[in-house]
Amino acid sequence: MECKRIFILNGHPARDTLSQALAMAYAKSAKAQGHDVRMAHLSDLAFDMDYENAGYVNSKPLEPALEQVMADIEWCEHLVCLTSAPTGQI
Repeated sequence: MECKRIFILNGHPARDTLSQALAMAYAKSAKAQGHDVRMAHLSDLAFDMDYENAGYVNSKPLEPALEQVMADIEWCEHLVCLTSAPTGQI
């Protein structure tokens, strides 16, 4: 099997969730198979989620945490993105 560069993005905004457990299990398994794995948890990233006054019309530079996520997405050959659904919406 060919080893891949894998980036896992856990998009759940809270810590200690099923999404985090699934991300960790995926990473552990992928590493055991010899893949190169990077991972980010939304709950650990420091960035402005509401765009303050910039909105969608005015651009502003990305925070360092988001710059790293973008670099990891460009780096990877396989992207795993876990997201959360509002309660009762599954």
